[in-house]
Amino acid sequence: MKYWIERWAQLRKKELISYPHDFPIHEVYQALCSPEELISGFEELYQIFIHCYEDILNNPAKMMLPVYDMNEYGYFSKEARTSRIESYKYAKIFYVLGCSGELTQNVKLYIQADKLKDKCKALKITNIHTFLNILGNYGIVTEGLVNGRIKNHTHITISFPGNKHLITALYIMAVKSDHTDRFKDFCSMNYKLFESDWNTVEYGNGVDVLSVFFHSKQEQTTAHLIHDELLKRNYYYNFQDWNEGPQIRYYQKESDRNRNTNASFWLACMDTELKLYFRIANMDKVLAYIKNCPESVISAFSVSDKGCRNRISGNCVSGISYQLNDSTIWRCGCCNPNFQVTPGIEDYLYYINAAELSASQKPRRKL
Repeated sequence: MKYWIERWAQLRKKELISYPHDFPIHEVYQALCSPEELISGFEELYQIFIHCYEDILNNPAKMMLPVYDMNEYGYFSKEARTSRIESYKYAKIFYVLGCSGELTQNVKLYIQADKLKDKCKALKITNIHTFLNILGNYGIVTEGLVNGRIKNHTHITISFPGNKHLITALYIMAVKSDHTDRFKDFCSMNYKLFESDWNTVEYGNGVDVLSVFFHSKQEQTTAHLIHDELLKRNYYYNFQDWNEGPQIRYYQKESDRNRNTNASFWLACMDTELKLYFRIANMDKVLAYIKNCPESVISAFSVSDKGCRNRISGNCVSGISYQLNDSTIWRCGCCNPNFQVTPGIEDYLYYINAAELSASQKPRRKL
């Protein structure tokens, strides 16, 4: 992987939500076509999203996206940030086509040029006509261009001869996302957009905000168990959004939650994988407890890291050092909590208890 756009396109592809073979479709959409037809159109659109991201990975320049070298531009550079934003480009294009158009009886999208341009401007999409040409490689047909461009005060039509119900699925998902402010759900092809009517969403609350991106059923279950456990222990929480995915932070005090400080736990979706972050300042309080935990837990506490530049300069005040199994372990805590694990159903409670012990309080629940 050479370019930043490839790194972020790879993540966008991973963020496409796994869907069951059959899923509920609200009756309001069944007036447009049968559930079976709509599902077939959705599956076709889902595959085009996959192919777009694969083609970005193979040849980003041909896909008209920026190619900033990862070795030349750092993670926090403007170029890396631009690449991250541009990785949504094709999802945005499908979105503006769907929510700008009207569905015709012959299952095409009739799109007024001025409305489309307004939508493109809002999402900072320029030269959409060049991207419409690229979409032709995936079977999308555009009619009404004038000398290859979209002329003001005219209209274009979008169709998909290979499976006209793709257009219906696109229209429903885009309009529903637009009405309910669920653009990210459209980008991840969240099939649950079909569950309720045009203006209603009944999902995506609590831990579902991040667990929906996990492709492992075990990780989804573990995330729900951790969330429920921390609520039982009277933690307050809020939602955060990282470049690598959403997260939930948990606080002992409501005032800390409101100020977004001193979070005790972070439950994160890191590149579509489950991570639990927590901070331990004084390992002396928890070493005895850790030594009696299952081997999977002991192993997690036996991993040392190099630390950041503060450790190298001798100015680190957040890292800790401790002895475990005859080894000296160093854990950096400057930027993030000093412990991060991939918990399982069988061991997540041990990590929560260890973190609470380190905070000079008894665990709120014993095993």
